[in-house]
Amino acid sequence: MTMEKVVNKRLIFTLIAFLIAVLIGAIRPFSDLDETGHIMLGGLIASIATWIFRPAAGSMLMGAAVLILGGLIAGIPIADLTTGYSSGPIWLFIPAMFVGTLIRTSGLGRRIVLALFKSFNLSYGKIIAGWFVVSVLFALITPSATVRFLMLTPIAVSVADACRLEKGSKGRSLIVISCWVLAVFPAIAWLNGSLFGPVFTGFLPAGEIREMAIDNWFLAMAPWLVFSAIFVVALYFVLKPESKLTITKEQMTQMYKSLGPMDRKEKCVFVVFLLVLLFLILGTFLPITPNQVLIGALALLLIMGAISIPDISNIGSWDVIVFFGTMLSFTHIFHVSGLSEWLTPMLASLASNIAGNITIFIMVLFAVTVLIRFVDISQGWISASIFAMATPLLFHTYGIHPLIPIAVFVSGSNLFFFRYAQAWIGQVESVTGDGGWNPSHLSKASILYVIVAAIQLFVSRFYWDIVGII
Repeated sequence: MTMEKVVNKRLIFTLIAFLIAVLIGAIRPFSDLDETGHIMLGGLIASIATWIFRPAAGSMLMGAAVLILGGLIAGIPIADLTTGYSSGPIWLFIPAMFVGTLIRTSGLGRRIVLALFKSFNLSYGKIIAGWFVVSVLFALITPSATVRFLMLTPIAVSVADACRLEKGSKGRSLIVISCWVLAVFPAIAWLNGSLFGPVFTGFLPAGEIREMAIDNWFLAMAPWLVFSAIFVVALYFVLKPESKLTITKEQMTQMYKSLGPMDRKEKCVFVVFLLVLLFLILGTFLPITPNQVLIGALALLLIMGAISIPDISNIGSWDVIVFFGTMLSFTHIFHVSGLSEWLTPMLASLASNIAGNITIFIMVLFAVTVLIRFVDISQGWISASIFAMATPLLFHTYGIHPLIPIAVFVSGSNLFFFRYAQAWIGQVESVTGDGGWNPSHLSKASILYVIVAAIQLFVSRFYWDIVGII
């Protein structure tokens, strides 16, 4: 099949989605949804179609523009359609993207890797174990998974470079993917180890239900520590490199010596990197937020001249930033358009139909979550926020602890089938460049994730019974 035919098919599917969107807005087939909700629903369908099929140049900006246009036609103020662009997470991502990219491009990442590993004969097992330890320690410094993987994945690329692994090879993909996975997954186990804890418990109704979830978070989510280890071991066998690493500690030492002294730019990035780590640690004891630390780091890099005007345009992907801001706006858009209230009874009805058997409830809800993630580009946060309204019914009628559906939605939020449905993928690629993972290897890892996550939830059902969550 020629590239032209592929492009034409993508365009045809996109146009079909646009036609459906227009018909929904014009005909208004749902009696319990008002005009604003119908038009916004059509806008969502059209924008999601552009992210799925990616016609023409495939820019993520295209879907953002369609979504905002749909909202404006529906009469929703522009401020409500773009709330994500002024939210804390995007202003955590932007400076972290610059710092992470400069760690790689300045040569600092390579210097750090060679300094740490020059005393060892490396193996894939040692590298993966190192990611696990470093990521858990880093998670104690900052609750933001975004900060962790944006800082660590450029270093992972430097590890692959130091090991002389070819771009696109299984070994390179294994090193970078495992680094990203371990920067995100283990810290889910404790409430403030990632944004999942504060955000997902924040979705729950205030009072007994929310307090119950906060008090028992670690007890319920502890399996994520075991899951993370099992997943990267399974990932090793799925992406098992053709040969072992052959680089020796003597070669690493020689490579380190050949770097020579730091130049001015590398020194600036090194100083800022150390300050970021220091202030992230101090943030545990002082009222300092990760946003303050990262934005301060970006300002310092600009003042020191480590970032030039051309760098601002060239470092990272502004297309990803626009998409991320749009994604963060979704929850508010669903609220102001009335779509949240429209969908809530449907989810409550679904929950009631499967809540009689806890094992069936968990596995069916996970299957539904996986399907929803194909269209919920907000990393599953919209689905979780809507479903959270049904947790009092589930608890008081069926005795289902609110952390059980949350655990399912956390598993769904980490799915990375498609770039458009998982903003983290684009963010990592924006700092690793062409030295990161092979997309085909990432696809294999995503399929593996669904399988291992389903097994984890099934086994956790019995663990939750033992510890009293069920």
